[in-house]
Amino acid sequence: MDKAANIVKAIYTAINHRDVPGAVALIDDQCCYEDLNFSATFMGKTAVEGLFTESCSSVPADLQFVIDDLAGDEWAVGVTWHVELNGMPFPNGRGVSFYRVSPQSGKLIYGRDCVEPPLKPGKAAFAIIRWVTPLVRYWLGRSQRH
Repeated sequence: MDKAANIVKAIYTAINHRDVPGAVALIDDQCCYEDLNFSATFMGKTAVEGLFTESCSSVPADLQFVIDDLAGDEWAVGVTWHVELNGMPFPNGRGVSFYRVSPQSGKLIYGRDCVEPPLKPGKAAFAIIRWVTPLVRYWLGRSQRH
């Protein structure tokens, strides 16, 4: 786990210091980065740099990512984390991420971030899924016929 864990820790440290060039230096040119807060995937180092730049310039300097746990192997790790503001846990500021490092470049080739939602539907989520499922089946069926 050392290789992937060390890369991920270094990226988090760089972001916490608002050192975008330092974080981007650890990103592979062909990186695919999915932040589930966004509808589009960030494809390539330049797109990831844009995400990191906007993130770092949009939040206060004392908003920091804290790694809670890492698990994985040499080339991939899962991370649980939370956000703190001035050393205090930020409300609804938890997340889970998965990262893969390229054996060829030794840099981050894939990332996916899933952030705790500000609104929690609880059991209503099951009702929404039941209500939406027939619509999804219909639209998936339509797209497969065309």
